[in-house]
Parts: sequence; C-alpha cells; structure tokens
Amino acid sequence: MHKYRAFSQIVRGYRHVKNGSVCQDYALASDAAPNCSVIVVADGHGGDDYFRSDRGAKFITQATAAELMDFASETTVLHLRGASERRELMYKLFDRILARWKEQIEADMFDDPFSETQMENVSPKLKEKYLAGEYTENAYGTTLIAAIITEKYWLVIQLGDGRCVSIRPDGSCEQPVRMDERCQDNLTTSVCDKDAIKEFRYSFSEQMPAAVFAFTDGVEAAFNDMDGAYGFCQELASTYLEKGKNGLIKTMEQILPNLSKKGSGDDVSIAGLICNEKLEPIAEVLKLEEKLRRSVTEWENAGHYVRDHEKEQHQLQIKLDECRSRVSVLSKQIEKDTEALEKMQDQIRLLEHNCNECEIKLYDLKEKLEAEQKLELELDTKVKQMIDEQQRLQTQLDEAASTVENLMDGTEQARKTAEEKKQAEGESLFDIDDEEDFTEPWAFVNR
Repeated sequence: MHKYRAFSQIVRGYRHVKNGSVCQDYALASDAAPNCSVIVVADGHGGDDYFRSDRGAKFITQATAAELMDFASETTVLHLRGASERRELMYKLFDRILARWKEQIEADMFDDPFSETQMENVSPKLKEKYLAGEYTENAYGTTLIAAIITEKYWLVIQLGDGRCVSIRPDGSCEQPVRMDERCQDNLTTSVCDKDAIKEFRYSFSEQMPAAVFAFTDGVEAAFNDMDGAYGFCQELASTYLEKGKNGLIKTMEQILPNLSKKGSGDDVSIAGLICNEKLEPIAEVLKLEEKLRRSVTEWENAGHYVRDHEKEQHQLQIKLDECRSRVSVLSKQIEKDTEALEKMQDQIRLLEHNCNECEIKLYDLKEKLEAEQKLELELDTKVKQMIDEQQRLQTQLDEAASTVENLMDGTEQARKTAEEKKQAEGESLFDIDDEEDFTEPWAFVNR
C-alpha cells in the first residue's frame, strides 16, 4: 500500500481575532493506523443560537474519525462495489457518526448544562426549546468534510459547505463530492438538521489519488473560483515535496491568516493526505501547473486590465464626444452672445450720449432750481414780513375801531344827555339832520 501522510492546520479567522470570538473550526488528521489514513474538518456555525458550535465541531471531528477507522477495518472493497449495498453501508456509517456525536453532546450537557447566562443572546423561541431539553444539538451545529484512504479504495463524506479537492496521479484536480445547491451565501446544511442523515453526500473510488485536501469555506472564500482553489492545493503538494511536512506546516501558518484576511475573515482550516510515491513522478507537472496557473492569472489580469482600459477609453471617448458637442453649442452661443453684446454696447454708447445731454440739462435745471429756490426764499421772507405787517396793521385797526366805537358811544351818550337837558329846558341844543344817523360807529367812519 502506498503510504499517505496526513496533516492538518487550523487558524483563527481575522474577523474573529478582531471581535474576540473563539475559533469555530476543528480539524483532525491521522496516518498512524496500518491500513488507512483519515482527515476530518468541521466548521461550527457560530452565532448566538449555536453558542457551543466550537464544541460541536470538535465532537463531530472525533466521532467521524473514529467511525471511519472502524468502517475501514470492517468494510472491504467488495462490499462497496455494488451501488445498493454501498448506499446501505454509507447510511449506516452516517447514522453511527451522528449517534456518536450525540453521545458526546449528552456527556457534555451532563458535565455543563445550559445556563441562563450562556443563553443570554439566544433567540427567545429557541431558548424556550433549549430549556425544555429539545433541539439541544442545534447549539452544537456544524458542517463536516472527511476523507479516508485504505489499501483498496478511498471515501469522501460531506455535509454542509466547504470543499474537498483531490489531485489525480496525472496532476490534475477534481472535486470528488458534488456541491450541495442548498449551501449558498451564509446558508448551509448541518449535522444538527432534523434530516441530517439524508443530507450527507459521499464519493467512493478505487482509483487512488496522489493527494486529497479538505478545507472549510473560510479557505474557499479567498479565491474567485475553483481554479484558484485547485492551484492552491497543487502548490501545497509541491511545497510538501520540497520541504516535507514540517515545511508545509510552516508555510500554511504564513499563508492561511492572509487567506482569512483576504477572504471573508472567517476561520480557516485545512487537512490533507499526500502520497510521496504518487506525487514525485508529477512533481514537474505540479510546477508547470503552478506556472501555468500563474500565467493564466497574469493573462486574466492582463485581460481584465485591457478590458478595463478599453472600457475606460470608450467612456473617455463618449465624454470627449459629449465635450465636443458642448463646445460646439457653446461656440455658437458665444457667437450669438457676442452679436448681442455688440448691439448692447452700441445701445450703451447711445445711452451714454443721451446721459451726457441729460446731465447738461440737469445742470441747467439745477441752476434754475437754485435761482428759484433763492427767489422762493426771498418771497417767503417778504410774505412773512407782510403777514407780520398785516397783523400789526390789523392790531392798529382794531385799536382804532375800538377807540372810534368808544368815542361814538361817548358822543351818543352826550347827545342823549343834551337831548334830555333840552327836553327839560324845552328846546334842543342841536339841530340834527334827520336824514343822517350816526348811531352806528362805522357809518361815521365811512362818512
């Protein structure tokens, strides 16, 4: 049997380091058994409702590794060649894995029951279920990918997201397990699902691979497509050939944190099985594949650059045409405005001429106004003087009238007195013309 060396590496995600949350991934790799080598990776869901998913990932990894080793010791390739028999055996395997996982959860619950403090952020509906002892597996929810290689066959099982990639003996890559279309964005199937046993996927083959890698979706998120992930696996295989297992581990310790930061910031875990004897003949192929991948990447980047440049050039050409159109419109507008300006300037010159004439007339009018104002002032002074004189004369007239009236009253009184004396003496002192009456003072004055 070709010996497959196993390795695994877990790195806490960039985002989890920043917010202080625990690593939700777990990985296990073993090549100690004489008849098989096994790798398992699990990605706990995290989040408030799955507050023990880091434990769930560890438990499912341990349960799966143990059951796969038991499966390899009990099951021959003859048992798996028939499709119906293989399906039945696989379902039994899944059932045993889930049963062992739940046993570990029960033991953990016995040692550390759920408390109000632990469930402080759990959604009310699920918290009620947890307190009632229902759906407790949800708190341990996780995904699972595992691979086992025996002397005659190899198996891959998967539930949820993440990827498994194998390198064929010719150096090319493939995904032995089909993708689950239900695993999109942040949604994934899980070992805690009610029908989890029906959601397991698996692949069986007697064509032994040169290497097998299983990694969580935190690794996958760092690449634009699967070609990038394939190249990453080929690079790991080349590194193993050149530097050995310890060199590969050191390389991954440097690469994986960058993958997390570059991708989703999630935890990143990877485990692999590598066969030196199958990789050495294709070492040059792997290097060429890596060079080809880099060349393709450079070519694609150049293509993107050219397309971006062409797009930018096209947009600039559109802007240039629009600018030229605006320049043409503005030029015509300037011509019209220039003609209008010349007309306005002519009007301004005419208005300035008229303004000058008006200023001359205004100056003459101002002089006349000043003369009239001066005359008005003189006349106003004379009028005031005449009013004062009139008032003085009126006063004198009133005084004279009063004097005349007093004299006439005296005269009238003298006449009456004389008349009375005459009557007393029998004759009149004066012969008065009956036709004139001086009893009214103004009659005398007028006369």
